[in-house]
Amino acid sequence: MESKDAQPAMAVPADDDEIIIDLTDAALARRALDERYLTGRESPLRDPAVPGHEEPEVSIVDGEVVIDLRELTPTGRTIAGALTPSGRPPDLLPGHRLVTITGGDRWMDAEAFVYERYVKIGFTSESSRKQVEELARWADSSRFHAVVNEDDQIVGTIRSIFGTYDSLPVGQFERVDFDDEDPLCELSSVVVDPTVRSSGILEHLFRAGWADARRFGAKAVVCLIDRWLVDVFRNTYCLPFVPIGVPHYHMGGNVIPLTMATSREAMMEIARNNPDYWLWNLEVLTPEEVTAFDLDGLVPTEAPSSISAV
Repeated sequence: MESKDAQPAMAVPADDDEIIIDLTDAALARRALDERYLTGRESPLRDPAVPGHEEPEVSIVDGEVVIDLRELTPTGRTIAGALTPSGRPPDLLPGHRLVTITGGDRWMDAEAFVYERYVKIGFTSESSRKQVEELARWADSSRFHAVVNEDDQIVGTIRSIFGTYDSLPVGQFERVDFDDEDPLCELSSVVVDPTVRSSGILEHLFRAGWADARRFGAKAVVCLIDRWLVDVFRNTYCLPFVPIGVPHYHMGGNVIPLTMATSREAMMEIARNNPDYWLWNLEVLTPEEVTAFDLDGLVPTEAPSSISAV
């Protein structure tokens, strides 16, 4: 996912440790606030479909234009507020199974699956190689997980890309949060066939990507998502994602780069607020991995009766 439109910016501290972006050129500020300057689309700094998501405040401080992004997305690493925990995700549909892809013909199938859907929704341009060219450079540092149906056809994918911030697709965004050290695991190419949406595929794919991050030794999971998904991640799944970079238009949409630490403290937020979901995630790890990843004992005081504590 490459973009040449990243805006030069610098993070300046706010009184409450939240994010304010300082753009020293008023023209850059106007550009950030009006994405139509480049694309004819709505500004990436607001979502008119969501009540309360207004343009961020712009002010002049010491002759410089300052854009306050505190209303754009939550920045706290503690999950709180009006939560609607998801609970345990459903099992995959009968005939569906999760597979890991590292090369060969299956890799080409996964590339083509993502490519066809990205072209259809305008996220990438057509390619004779039937792949998302913006992601081609990361083939050697990533792998796919896919859900396949009873006919062995791919119906969902996620791609785990391993590396440092600057070496990952997310590195194309100006960084404003440096709490999570390298290495990182970026989750990309999250695509589900429209005919099987809302069947638990996304949850199974994200769990596989999270397990990849832990096994790779990543200090955090990062991703590029639409604004509305921030609330879903935090309020429904209770995942402590926070912004790691300046949002901007990227591959057909206005996206926000997010990070979630893989530390025990971060995982405690999930276990505390969404215990059934947390215990379900632990099921993908072996007992040895649970110990190695410092997750022993990280279960609710009273495990739900429907799930056995790990």
